[in-house]
Amino acid sequence: MAKLAGRVAVVTGGGSGIGRAIARRFAAEGARVAVADIARDAAEGVAAEIRKAGGGAIAVATDVADSAQVDALFARVLAEWKTVDVLSNNAGIGELSPTLRTRLEESAMGMLGGGPRRSLGVTSRMDDAEWRRMVEIHLFGTFYCTRAALRIMEEGDGGAIVNMASVAALAGIPGAAHYGAAKAGIIGFTKSVALEVGSGNIRVNVIAPGWIDTPMTADAPPMVQQMVLMRTPLGRTGQPEEIAAVALFLVSDEASFLTGQVVSPNGGYHT
Repeated sequence: MAKLAGRVAVVTGGGSGIGRAIARRFAAEGARVAVADIARDAAEGVAAEIRKAGGGAIAVATDVADSAQVDALFARVLAEWKTVDVLSNNAGIGELSPTLRTRLEESAMGMLGGGPRRSLGVTSRMDDAEWRRMVEIHLFGTFYCTRAALRIMEEGDGGAIVNMASVAALAGIPGAAHYGAAKAGIIGFTKSVALEVGSGNIRVNVIAPGWIDTPMTADAPPMVQQMVLMRTPLGRTGQPEEIAAVALFLVSDEASFLTGQVVSPNGGYHT
């Protein structure tokens, strides 16, 4: 029997990368999936793939950093399918501004070339807007979506939520302190909410992936990618489908006694 047969799932950031893999995997296991993404065409493309394969899916253009858009997303799902059983919070960004990216590359190359040791000088040059946008999308977005889902799950028979953090939240990440901070916040948020809602038969867990082969990581400076691979015992990047398999487990009945947990598929990068 399909592991998510009869269930309704919302997947944010579902238009590409890990979110796309999760949306497809949930649908393959019987869930009806609302694919939410800030890029409307990307969301519609994934929803079309699911329907073509015989599944049920809708696409909803959503900026998770906007609570009104998040509320509209869940209202649309309720109108379509009357409930929400599963939420997968994946929407996120990882890029640095061109100025900070150049600074990181120049500093790191200088150190690798035997130059003097000095600060990478990224956080000291980060402006308010760049910090705020990173935190709003990752941490605020996870809160907004979780809040909307809980309002539904608490009135029903419960549910399962899986949030997306990063190994950066566990090990730190030089040159992207705003990303590491936002992802660490998601872990603290997950553990707190899990303690709050467990009595309502709602489970909340978090995945902290290592370096995964997605459009977001493909844009990273080559020297950063090389350094990550050198630190990863398995000697390769992960695939979105490998993270989707973990997400499926965490929201399925097979994980019925897991809540408030951090699972980090990272190839041994951090133990």
